[in-house]
This record gives sequence, C-alpha cells and structure tokens, in this order.
Amino acid sequence: MSNNLDSSTNAVAASKDSDQKGEKIIDEGRIVAAAICAHIPTMVLPIEVRMKMGGGKDTTLVAGLHRIREKLDQLSPDTLVIVDTHWFTTTEHVVAGANRYQGIYTSPELPRVIKDLPYDYEGAPELAALIHQVGKERGVPTTNATNSSIAREYPTLNILRFLHQGEKVLSVGVCQTAELDDFLEFGAVIAEAIRRSGQRVAFIGAGALSHRFYPLKEIPNHLGFSAEDIISKEARAMDESIIEAWQHGDHALVIDLYPRFKQFSPEAFFAHYLILAGAMGGRDWHDKGVKMSDYESSLGTGEVHIWFDLEGGL
Repeated sequence: MSNNLDSSTNAVAASKDSDQKGEKIIDEGRIVAAAICAHIPTMVLPIEVRMKMGGGKDTTLVAGLHRIREKLDQLSPDTLVIVDTHWFTTTEHVVAGANRYQGIYTSPELPRVIKDLPYDYEGAPELAALIHQVGKERGVPTTNATNSSIAREYPTLNILRFLHQGEKVLSVGVCQTAELDDFLEFGAVIAEAIRRSGQRVAFIGAGALSHRFYPLKEIPNHLGFSAEDIISKEARAMDESIIEAWQHGDHALVIDLYPRFKQFSPEAFFAHYLILAGAMGGRDWHDKGVKMSDYESSLGTGEVHIWFDLEGGL
C-alpha cells in the first residue's frame, strides 16, 4: 500500500469516533450506515415467480432489504452512496454528479426481467464535486460526470427500489483498470469528501461475492436460491470465509484474502467492498458484519446482504 494511502487512511481513522447513537463520525460529515447489498434481478419479479424459481421457497434477499431499510429509518441518512458494480469505467474513478436523474430503464442484459422501470431521484452534486476535489488534491484520478443523461445501471436502481425514501443518491462507478490499493485509496477520498460535506451518508456496496454463472444449457437446472447451487464448492468455501471474516470484523483478513478471492471472480473485482473498506479505514476497520439475508445462489453466483454494525467505532 502506498504512503499516500497509509496517511489518508490513518487520517480518516483518527477522525472517526462514536457518538451516543453509535455512528461513525467523520468531523462535520458522517457515515451513519455501511452495507453490502445484493442486487439480483430476481428481486423485482412478482413473489409467485420467485417462489416458482425457488421450488416453493422465496429468496431471503427481498425481506433482507426491508430489514436494512428499517435500520436506515433509525439513522436518517440524507444521502445514499452506492457503488454500482455494473457501471464500469476505464481511465479514472467516476461519480454521477448531476442534480437529478429521471428516465425509464430496461436492462440490456435481462430485458425480459427488468423492463420499462421508471426512476426519478435527486442526485448529490455537492458531494460529487467534493470527491473530485479531494481526488485532485491526492492525485487520485476522478471524473465528476454532471450530465444527467449518463446511463443508469440496475444495481443502483434495484437498490433504490427497496431502500430509497427521498434521500439524495450518488452512484459510484468501478474503474476496471484499478487494483486493490486504487480502490482503497478511492474509498479514502470519498470518506474525506463526506467529512467536508456535512452530509449523513449511508454507504452501500451493491454487488455479489463470487460471480460465475452456469453455462447457458445448465442454467435451467440452477434457478433456485439455495447455496447448494453455488457454481463450485471452492467458490462457496471462499465466499463463506469472507462472510465469516466480516462477521468477526476482520477486514484486514478480507483485504489480505483478495489475491486468492480473485480466482473466483468476485463481482466487479470486489470493488464495491474495497471502496467501502477504504472509506472506513482499510485494514484498520474493525466493525462487525451482520447477515441480513441467507447466503444464496443466483445462477451460481454468491449473494448476501451484510449490515456493518458501526456501534463499536475504530
């Protein structure tokens, strides 16, 4: 890890404390909630379709998002920051900094499942501008995309369908040329911007664990949600190791496991977690995760909701 990351991460960690609500305080701005959330298309299907896919059992991911929303209600964030694992960038980290996003979305990946979905939500332009400013100060390449016509992706929209209650929303892309330290550094940039913003932020990484699908001809045999349908025993074991480390608050172990985890194709290079971890202190982050759903399969991929209990502080 670079010296710049060490110093920025330490500065973020040193500035965090716990108040009576158990929030992470970053000076004026606060990260009041942190979570990893699955965004599978199945969640937006009618329950009778989900039950049929699950052989009479519904996915626990829908109920899990409702539980997460209940927790957000207790914390009253004014902004949702969502790392969107379908929004890939190439030459820099990009945030969506327009004032408002309106439109109708049909997924090019799964137009039969997610189609003609209207969306209309307020952006977080001030926070986006601060992220870009801090990035420039620290030599971390960023772009603040202020054009409201930029394409939306369904990890953001699916999460908003369940969690959005009028908060500002900032979608964050995944730079496909970035590596481990780049993601952690970018997370620290976002944390510093939040500190300066005065906003109460819920930070959500919208993505899966291992992320390999069954071959096309085999997919009909693996439509259920049981972990027995994960693509391989090895991928399941690695996912479960990550979840266990999260539950113990051992984020240093999760980060150190990353080179091995890459063999199992974590979604979007695991950027949704690594950027979040960078914002929370990197290897110095110790808050424990709580499962808000079962660990499930979606066509072979590993899916789970994890809520990080911020009561303990750093």
